[in-house]
Formats: sequence, C-alpha cells, structure tokens
Amino acid sequence: MGKHHWQHVLMGTLLVPALIAGSGEFSTITANAKTVKVTTKTDRYAAPTAQPGYKTVPKKYKRSIPIQILGINDLHGGLETTGSVNIGTKTYEGVGTVTRLAAGLDQAQNHFKKVQHSKNTFRVEAGDMVGASPANSTLLAHESTMHALTAMKFQVGTLGNHEFDHGLGEFNRILTGKKPATTASSLIQKYPHQNSKIKLVVANVVKKSNHKRPYGYQPYVIKTVKAHGKKAKVGFIGIETTDLPSLTLLQNYQDYQILDEAQTIKKYDRILNKKGVKAVVVLAHTGVSTYGKQTSGSAVDILKKVNQTDPKNNVGLYVAGHSHQYANATVGKTRVVQAVYTGKAYNNTQGYISPKTGKFMRLVSHVYPVLPKSQAPKVKDNAKVSAIVADANKRVAPQVNAVIGQAATATTITGRLNNSKTMENAAGELVVDGQLYEANKLGTKADFAMTNNGGVRADLAVKPDKSITWGAATAVQPFGNILQVVEMTGQQIKDALNQQYDEKQAYYLQIAGLHYTYTDNPAGGVDTPYQVADITKANGDPLEMNATYNVVINDFLHGGGDNFAAFKDTKIVASVGTDTDTFVNYIKDMTAAGTPVQAPKLDRKVYLGSH
Repeated sequence: MGKHHWQHVLMGTLLVPALIAGSGEFSTITANAKTVKVTTKTDRYAAPTAQPGYKTVPKKYKRSIPIQILGINDLHGGLETTGSVNIGTKTYEGVGTVTRLAAGLDQAQNHFKKVQHSKNTFRVEAGDMVGASPANSTLLAHESTMHALTAMKFQVGTLGNHEFDHGLGEFNRILTGKKPATTASSLIQKYPHQNSKIKLVVANVVKKSNHKRPYGYQPYVIKTVKAHGKKAKVGFIGIETTDLPSLTLLQNYQDYQILDEAQTIKKYDRILNKKGVKAVVVLAHTGVSTYGKQTSGSAVDILKKVNQTDPKNNVGLYVAGHSHQYANATVGKTRVVQAVYTGKAYNNTQGYISPKTGKFMRLVSHVYPVLPKSQAPKVKDNAKVSAIVADANKRVAPQVNAVIGQAATATTITGRLNNSKTMENAAGELVVDGQLYEANKLGTKADFAMTNNGGVRADLAVKPDKSITWGAATAVQPFGNILQVVEMTGQQIKDALNQQYDEKQAYYLQIAGLHYTYTDNPAGGVDTPYQVADITKANGDPLEMNATYNVVINDFLHGGGDNFAAFKDTKIVASVGTDTDTFVNYIKDMTAAGTPVQAPKLDRKVYLGSH
C-alpha cells in the first residue's frame, strides 16, 4: 500500500544498444548463457488513425485472423485525473480522464473494425484499477471506478497490489457487485452495486491453506476469434507481482502465497498449448520502463526466464503494470508494453493469427496518449462514462468540497512529481510535518516523522481564494493507513535513511524533525550510490546512535514496506489515527492558529558530494 514501484536493469548484465538500421528500434544484446534479445520500440504518433502500420492489411495476411488487444494499467480510480505524459520521445500535456480514455479506446476499436472488418477486439487491464484514488472513487468504495470500467467494456483483468488495500474480499465484492457491510457509509450503501463483468484471471495467487486460488478466480481464460470462416483460440493468463508482501499490509496478504511469475507463465502456457491454444497473452502486474534506447524492469527479467527455459512458448504479448512508466519493446519473441498510469494513456496491439497453426503471425504494439477534447475534437466523449463520473461527483460533492483550511498563498503545493535533487517534495514534507505535530498534540512526545514516497499521492491543490478542501487533502493522503509512534535508536534511524539509497533510490522518505547530509558511496556501485553522513535534530543537536527516539511512521512502513527493513517490528508506543485524518486535522489546526499552511523549504537532506 502506498508504493510507487520503479523497476530497473539487473546488475551483472551487459547492455549494448545497437540501432537496427532504418527501423527506429534499438536492440539490447544481453550477456547471458542463453541470449534473449531486447528490442526497444519508439512511439511517435498520438492516435492509431495516424499510425502507418494500422492503415491497411498487408497482402500476406489477407486470409489470416486479425486481432486487437487494448490495454490499460494502474488506473487508480483516476476518473478525472489529468496531467502530462511522456510517450516515446514526446510529452503530451493535459491528458487523461476516463471519459477521454473511453473515447480513445472507442476510436481505436472503430478504426480496427473499419480497416480489418473484424470484431476481434479485447479490452484488458493489468491491475491496480482501484486504490490510492481521488475521493470520487474512494468515498464510493471504488464502485464508481468499476462502473466506468464496465461501461468501457473491459473484458479481462488481473490483480495488482492495490486490489488488496482493504482485503481481497472487499475487492471481490466490488468486482462482483455484492452489497457492502452494514458498517459502510451511507454514500457506499446508497450507491448502485453491479457486477463489473470483468473476468478476473490470476494464476500465481493461491491460498496457503489449500493451495487453491481465492474466490474461484481462474488462472486463465480462453477466447475465440473468427475470420474468413476460420476460428482460433487466444489465452489470457493473469499474473500478480511476487513483491506483494512489501506492497501491502500483512493482514492483507498473509493468507496467500504468490508463486514465481516465470514458472507460472510457463506452466499455464503449456496447459493452454495442450488445449489447442497457441496464441497467449499475459496480463501481469510487474513493472517495466523504456528510457531512450533501453527497456528494463522485472517484466523483462521474467520474460527472459520464460524464453530461456522454454524457447517454444507461445506468449506473444505481455501487458505490464505497476511501475507507472511508458514501455514498448520485444523480449525475445514477446511484445511487452505498459501505458503509464491513471488513465493518461492506453496500449493498442494489433496483429494476426494463423488459421492453420493458431499462432500469432505478427503483433505490433503502440502506446497512445489520452488526448483532451481540445487536442482531439473529432474523438467524441463516451456519454455513458461521462454520466458515471458526473453522478459520482454529485454524490461526494458535499464532503469533497467542504473547506477545511487555508494556505498562505493561492499556489498548489507540489508533490513527488516535482522532487528536488535530494528527493524532497513540498507536499510530502507538509504531510510529515503534520504527522509530527498531531502526534505531539495527542501527548505522545514524538521526535521525528517519516513517510514513504508512494504514500503521498498528489499535489495539494489550493483554490484561488487560498482555501483547501477536504477532497484536496485526502487526494494527498488517500490510504487511511494507521500512524504509529515507534521507538527507534539513532542507529536504526540512520539505517532507515541509508535504505533510501539502495535499489537505485526506488523508494525514499519524506522526513520531519531532523536534517542530514549524505555523500557518495564509493563501495555502493550503481545500486547504492550514496551514504548518510551526519544527522541532526531540527534544533541542530546531533543524533546519538545509542539513544532512543520516538518516530511517527505508517503501518505500511512498520511492516517493512518498500523494503525499509529498519522500521520492521520496531516497538509501538502509541497510535495517532489514520494518515488521512491526521493531514486533514493538521490543516484545520494550522488555520485555526492563524498560520495557514505553506510549502516547506526543501533543505532537510543536503548532498555534500564525495568525501
């Protein structure tokens, strides 16, 4: 929970980028015993109607069975989320919202149908459709998001880590449209409950008690495609990340075992092969990213294992998620693609299946931005999806629009998309300032506060009159994680700070009540480039390694989340409440005290260079 997971190239791999002449593609030759080539693609077009390869049917495929797979990942209940997105070499501004996502998907499907004269389109999702979401999803238990997915006609999906945020049982409830618990809010009770009709597939999540998949979920689903009087079968396998235990609370995953991704894909690819399915698609909540000429991440590593150990596999497409990045590449013979996050982009894979062999003959994947109406006026909004969003907004408006406080200036206080070079951001430090303040207000005598980067989900929006609403505050802290005050020695605190600098700074902390300096780490290599030097309290006194301090952290970190082992199992001395309520209360308290909130100065981490 609260994790923003970035994936990177494994150490020990020799990467040699080589341009494939005239193709706009880059090949990465990997120094492994059994070489699997990674070829990076470059997306240059903003819409499938402009894509050269999607305009006609090549003569050699005239009698083949066409297929289209439209995919998204990590929607996170972003019904109205907008922003910029980097795809290929271009940056697109003002993209997003599910209304425009639906419009883009409709455009892509209609274009495919017109060119190919085919209805063989499948809409799929690779997990994290809900969780860490704005209020128009969260306050309605994310059922508004599920309604939108249903209206967009998504057919197959898999589990991400955020589907476990409130327990897998609660996600299954909103997936299948069951009634909520009697303890749910009146907003949730009154919201229509409907079956999403999404076929949930997940092959590598099993109960520890009986080794069966929960809630009757299946490892795969088989679909039939038709053309020219011929038929073929397509299999969709669902995969959860094995990182799940570091992504959510213990109580949410402790009953489940997450099996190895590559081994599971191999197993079910072979099972599907025996059932006559020779065209396989994997929907996997595992990260991947394309930067320039290279594509890397756990999805690449998984596909290398699959291709090395089972060269005859039939996996043609791997729709990835989790790392919130753009990616478009091939690993061996498998296309791998990821469409950033929060509905700002979608991926469109088109190709052909041989009616004789049932195998993919050709697959081409592209990622497109979800353009606003101002940039794509001919792409019509999906009225049904738009109505779902409008209805959700109307239901939550009284709570969302309630003013809870004031800011010092009418300026948005930016979050993790605007980090300083030292990986600090104003919204994040405001959050931990609030946690430290509210903990002490309750009499717990906290010394410091720390939170993980993924727990701060948005900028703090400030209105022109400097007011801050409940909705704006909860967008920053949407999880409802429990805040705990724990005892830590100075050495444990230093260990936690140093753990920011392993895994290439994939996970970092926002801190309150202390400052520190850091330097280059000569022995750390690429993965651990820095090390903490001196740590002081806010008053300038040095942190004593053997002394004991009280630190406010959320229960996600207390469980070792984001691989911060230094926090794991530290002694709990008090509970502060939820991170959401604490941030709201802090804004209220500051306003009442006549000190409206403002962006903190980003000077708590100081880089000294090499020593």
